[in-house]
Amino acid sequence: MKKVFVFCIGGTGIRVMKSIMMLLAGGMKTNGYAVVPIILDPHLDLEEKKKLHSLIESYKTVYDRSVNNGSTKMNASEGFFGSEVITLDELNNQHNDTQQISGSEEKFGSYIHKSDLGVDNINNYLIETMFSTQNLNNPLSVGFKGNPNVGTVVLGDMIENADWFNGFKIHCEKEDRIFIISSIFGGTGASGFPLLEKKIRGANDYPAVKNALMGAITVLPYYGLKDPATTGSDIDSANFYTKTKAALAYYQNTIKSDYLYYIGEKTLLQTYENDEKKQEDTANFIELVAASALFDFLERDKPERQQFLSRAINNDVESLNLESMGKGYTDIVKTVADYMLLRELVNILPKEKWFPLKKNRHFDADFYKDVAYNDLYNFTETFYQWYSELATNKRAFAPLHYESHKDMSGWIEGYELDAKDDSYYLLQMIKESNTDTQKHNNTFRYFLDFAYKAINYYTQKILK
Repeated sequence: MKKVFVFCIGGTGIRVMKSIMMLLAGGMKTNGYAVVPIILDPHLDLEEKKKLHSLIESYKTVYDRSVNNGSTKMNASEGFFGSEVITLDELNNQHNDTQQISGSEEKFGSYIHKSDLGVDNINNYLIETMFSTQNLNNPLSVGFKGNPNVGTVVLGDMIENADWFNGFKIHCEKEDRIFIISSIFGGTGASGFPLLEKKIRGANDYPAVKNALMGAITVLPYYGLKDPATTGSDIDSANFYTKTKAALAYYQNTIKSDYLYYIGEKTLLQTYENDEKKQEDTANFIELVAASALFDFLERDKPERQQFLSRAINNDVESLNLESMGKGYTDIVKTVADYMLLRELVNILPKEKWFPLKKNRHFDADFYKDVAYNDLYNFTETFYQWYSELATNKRAFAPLHYESHKDMSGWIEGYELDAKDDSYYLLQMIKESNTDTQKHNNTFRYFLDFAYKAINYYTQKILK
């Protein structure tokens, strides 16, 4: 089993990983790699992080039901939920403790033992030069508040000799890959990325780790925050570009990833609440594009020299459809469109009294009440919320006309699909069932397979 270890550093890493999970659910391919997400964020009470852990578990639950055939395990589906996701604690057979060192209520000043230094000690003056009084008084459990100078110190301990990092090194094998997600304008991501890369490349006792094909996406500023003078926050988005320039200069000579992806906005179109505790930012197009970098990386071979990549859009408009994005986004649009169509079927089918597959494939009342179907329904509603946020954010990712159920031929803006309403997809599911030759007892797997093949029958044209 080939694996890709995906390190998600800080708030941006968390949000990008969410988009990765949605694309995986929609059937985007990983070239046979199982995805191992590793979340690195010291902010213990961050709701976004808790929701991501829950989303990963929800995905895994649906995936496991789709491959379970009693005492045997089937190959992954070719469509929805078609890639395996494994948590690091599963590999290590232990609790994932990636947050323990930095997730302390201890203040940073106490963490570095500042009080042990004499008042006139020259090192005391050095510390006060490098770190503000506010830096020194902040508890580590709230994150680094946009201060990479703090993050570098703490994250070094968070990685060095940690059980989770040792477990990663043990389980990283010859054909495995590594991918790192971070922002460049915050505290955790900007400090964590080069530090983590250095630790990986310096793993001399683990050749599979040291020599692994490595990719990374570094996210440049793409949103603003309300004035900290009115919110009481320590984070000022007016400094984002200054921090970015400084970090890029440092990255130029230090970052050694085989593939380094960059993405960001020219101007900060969206302004979020400046609430360090909640950070309830809605899903953003830049996060979706950043997520696509992982899938691009998994299709590439080892380069002769370091590669730098990015993506652009055709037209600088506030609301994007496929035409304004460009042909390079067809795979993303199709994946999202496919899953949104699956949502329609998930909601419609329990109400269909005369659907033929009710009898010959057991898509009956018991099936729709089963835990597996309810797990799928819940994940699907989360997906719907995620897309709704993308479609209404600035800049908006809005290539679908998903509100119009009477004329579904225009489901994807700019493309005329042959399926005029949901009955076309239901009929195609029946046809796929009649031609299916798989022999197994997993009704849930049949449902996902038939639904994907029926949807793909009509939507594949946008890839051509």
